[in-house]
Amino acid sequence: MDSHSNSPVLLRNIAGADAPARQEKRVDGFIGTSGVMQDLYEKIENAAHSDATVFITGETGTGKEVCAETVHRISARKDKPFIPINCAAIPRDLMESELFGHVKGAFTGAIADRDGAARLADGGTLFLDEIAEMSFDMQSKLLRFLQNLSFIKVGGGRIEKTDARIICATNRNPAEEIRAVRFREDLYYRLHVLPLHMPPLRERGCDVIDIAQTLLRDYAHVEKRDFHGFTADAENILRAHKWPGNIRELQNIVRQAVVMNGGGMITGRMLETLLPPQRQPLRHISPVETTDHIPTLAETERTAVERAIELCGGNIGRAAIALDVSPSTIYRKKMEWEKTAPAAPGHGGGRS
Repeated sequence: MDSHSNSPVLLRNIAGADAPARQEKRVDGFIGTSGVMQDLYEKIENAAHSDATVFITGETGTGKEVCAETVHRISARKDKPFIPINCAAIPRDLMESELFGHVKGAFTGAIADRDGAARLADGGTLFLDEIAEMSFDMQSKLLRFLQNLSFIKVGGGRIEKTDARIICATNRNPAEEIRAVRFREDLYYRLHVLPLHMPPLRERGCDVIDIAQTLLRDYAHVEKRDFHGFTADAENILRAHKWPGNIRELQNIVRQAVVMNGGGMITGRMLETLLPPQRQPLRHISPVETTDHIPTLAETERTAVERAIELCGGNIGRAAIALDVSPSTIYRKKMEWEKTAPAAPGHGGGRS
């Protein structure tokens, strides 16, 4: 979105003539000068100068692929391919072929030899987006590939090598995925060499205004509308909103405002009709108000344990790993519940 040079550039000193110059960075592809983004820009620049694997985390819509592309674009590999693979979008039985390629006749529909992403990214960057969605079996094959960047095409017998820099990303919490036995711990340590975290929009302060202004200019041009900016009340709404969908949500809201209105300034009223209601904070309950609807801690605990057992197909061991407790703890709790009359919420009981 920004039209800056590929390397970080210095902005003017906004602290005043007598204050020490504050060097603020911008990186091509990003908008914003908040403190968290300044830290990120520096880490991106450092990561770009290395060939070590980069592990990007962040909520959906924060710009993880933009981050990966930026690392590639300001690296020594910038003139070579950037090959992205969305691990969540590729069927499990095709993932190995997409990554490593296949030979003619390897499976039904393989009518010719085909290079995979690993070969296509030779000399450049291989970006594995939504890495936590990769099947456990495929994670094992990826781990072997990462040992020395060698692979065998599906149906083939010849070992091939590639010189690709690996960047991966996920919107999940890796530690939770490892505890739930959905992500290999050894693979995590192989990939998690240079961590980069994309901050959510709600933590970026006034960056939301800069981003919204840029989006407004771009969408007004595309939609051939004459918009000049946001009113003060509109800016207040933009700053106050929590943006659970992050930049992607902001993009949608700004474009809707452009399309659904004639031009001029985006007002607070325009945004209020488009933004979903914010979740209300928990209201203070006075001593005279009833609290019968609030489950006890014991009820909440029981609900969580029984839900974990259900999600793990009745396997107590897996449920214990997911809850970060020992299996004996779950067995002991179940025996205690069997001896007590009240049931947990949703199980036919309530508070006595």
